[in-house]
Amino acid sequence: MTWRGGVQAVCSLGACAALKVNPFKVHMGWEKFKWVAVRAVFGVIGHLLYYTALAKLSMGVATVLFFTNPIFTAILAHWMLDETFTKDQRWLMFIALFGIGLVVVPLSPLTLLGIGISKWSICALLGAVSVALAYVSIRIAGPRVHPLVHVVYFSLVAGVGSALLAWIQGESWHMPNNTAAEWTAVLGIGMCAFLAQYLM
Repeated sequence: MTWRGGVQAVCSLGACAALKVNPFKVHMGWEKFKWVAVRAVFGVIGHLLYYTALAKLSMGVATVLFFTNPIFTAILAHWMLDETFTKDQRWLMFIALFGIGLVVVPLSPLTLLGIGISKWSICALLGAVSVALAYVSIRIAGPRVHPLVHVVYFSLVAGVGSALLAWIQGESWHMPNNTAAEWTAVLGIGMCAFLAQYLM
């Protein structure tokens, strides 16, 4: 997450310079800026929870759980933005969650009660909720906030926050191997993350 955030920050700041967008001038006011901060913090927390779950669960299960975030986005958008959430959509949501439960705990009748779901599965679901809050925060901040401003703050929180967390946990720092393939992978992930965040 640190390397991804660092490369993404360089890309986003470079794009800001090219397009003459000043991400550090809070011209939109605190009411708007606080949602930029919420988007950055909860977006990073969501991804950190996902990566944690991904290290402990199979890739299929972790990915299925994390990408329940559209369900939680719909719920939060209904609650925070008063967007429409019909009865049919609610029934479909419960059916989808039941299906996801069967993926996590196959053939278990206790899935509906959440019994047998591991803490790592809960970790992935919390990541989905956190990312959903980040998405809704973008909508609340509104169109006056340039998309690059969101990307800059997400990148900075991701890079600095994950490095700080690694240091607190006593994890050793690893530089990428000095090979073209590894640096291409590091830079490629960072640039693709930048594009994904910007286009979102």
